[in-house]
Parts: sequence; structure tokens; C-alpha cells
Amino acid sequence: MKRALKAGYFLTQRLLRRDRRLIEAIRREGLVTILNLHQVSPHFNPFWAPLHPMIFDDLLGFLTENFEIVGFRDLESVVTNRPLAILSFDDGYHNFIEYAIPLLEKHRLKANMNIIPACAESGIPIWNVRLYDFLNSTDRRVINSLEIPGFEKKLAGDSTSDRVNFGLAISSYLKNRPRSEREQIFEAIESTISQHEIRMTRMMDIKEIREVAGDHEIGVHSYSHESMAFESDEFFSADLAQCIGFFEEQLGSAVDIYAFPNGSYRESQLDILKMNGIRFPLLVDEDYSRRTGECFPRFTIYGNQRWEARFQALGINRDR
Repeated sequence: MKRALKAGYFLTQRLLRRDRRLIEAIRREGLVTILNLHQVSPHFNPFWAPLHPMIFDDLLGFLTENFEIVGFRDLESVVTNRPLAILSFDDGYHNFIEYAIPLLEKHRLKANMNIIPACAESGIPIWNVRLYDFLNSTDRRVINSLEIPGFEKKLAGDSTSDRVNFGLAISSYLKNRPRSEREQIFEAIESTISQHEIRMTRMMDIKEIREVAGDHEIGVHSYSHESMAFESDEFFSADLAQCIGFFEEQLGSAVDIYAFPNGSYRESQLDILKMNGIRFPLLVDEDYSRRTGECFPRFTIYGNQRWEARFQALGINRDR
């Protein structure tokens, strides 16, 4: 029923020609549409549903027809009468190589990929993805043996929605905390996870990132994916220094694109980025960008229907 209602909503938007009106408004106002993506894969994951390759392929075709697809470093120099769009991926999942790149090559497009150096070095995904991998592959008895200080909720049932809601509750409980506090709480979860063999989400390694950098723009998504609004400026500066060092030592390049994890930041951190040569601070914020500015908002792209992804790329979620 939910899928049918969603399809009906987007059909109504098409009949009202809202897609045409949004495209014209973006062109007329000189806006830049930056799409924030994460995973492209045919393998369903209830905790973090990837964009199916068929939907991604359709989205690229739609964008190519209606936009000029550029990179961040092209923004100031590109000359076109068409509206501009940028494809911006976060985290550095290996399925970018498996499923996204072949489709980008098919459409002759490039993208921005913002990596997490700590994950590239260790091969281990960020803490909440490890948690989701664990919840997705473990029985309820084991899950309910978790001892999480201050978190009393237990997994009530075995349905997918039960597991997803439970996982999101834990993630929400831990996400909006400084790293030092979260790590202390997460130790109990990590000790349980380490006792069980689970299939972890695969990340790109350093060699693969170097290869991707030949065709696509590589930025950074912090060193270890912390919610920076909950960290001090001293912590943020030290984390950024680690990112800069990683790029110099491992990629042989400077870093000029920085995507805030979880869309979490403070205004003072934008100044720190600018002082360290970061030209393109990326937010989420579900809004359009301009060619020049202090920061660059993005639109989150998800969903299991092609017109849903298309309308998200046009900014339909901006005022929701």
C-alpha cells in the first residue's frame, strides 16, 4: 500500500509538470543541485537501503538529459546555459567500484567520492554500519544479550521492521555524542560483535581509492566519521590534520573537498576548513547550492522508485 501511494504521489507531480517547473526554476535562478549518495547495489539492506543500479542508471540518464553534470572543481570555469548538477558520494563503500562506476562510465560522467581514511586503512566500516551488519545477521537472543549502558530497550520481535527500529534507536542514542563518550558506551557492543562471525560491509582500500582518483574527485568525510557539532574545535582541527596527512602520504595530493559526517557541524568549523585550504565544505541540509559560497548543501538521494529518485534530485524534499 505504501509503495502504491508513493507511486501515485509522484505520478500526480508528473501530471502537474512539477518536474519541468523545478528544472526551469533551477536554471533560471542559477542554482546547483548536488546529489548526496551512499551505496549503489542490487543487494537489499533494510538498515541502509542502497540505490538499485537500475534506478541509478535511470537517474543518470534523466540528469544527463536535463543538466550539465560537473565536478566541484569545474564550478567556476564551466560555461553552459544548462543547470548544473554534481554527484557526491560519501563513505567510500566498495560497491561504488562494483556498481556505480560502470554506470558512470556508460553515461560518461564523473563523481565526487568522500572517503573516511580510518576505514580505508583498516578495512572496517564505521561503527553504526558495523552495528547494522551485526543486527542484520544475528538472532534475537544474541542481540538481546547486548549490554548497552543507559539503553534499556530490547528487540521485541524478529520482523525486519522490529530490527530496523531497534537499530535506529541504538544509532540515535549513540550518534549525537562526542566520540569519547560514544566509544566508551560502544565497547560493550563491540565485545559482543567480535564474538560472532558476520559479513561486514566492504570498504574501498587505499589502492582502490588511488585508482578511483584517476577519474573522479576524491574528498574527505572526516578521518573517522564523527558528528562534529558535538566535538570541540581542537578535536576538529586535529581530525582535519589527520585527513590532510593521509591525502599527502597515501594519495599524493592536497584535500580541498570536505563533507561533514551526519550533516553535523558548527559555524566555527567552516572557518577552520577555510584556513586549511578546503574550498568545498559539503553539508546535507536538503537545499540547493550556488557556484560560489562558504559551503555547499546537498540533497539526499534514496528510494526504490525511479521517479522518487528523480524528484529528490530536483529538490522536492527541500520544503518538507
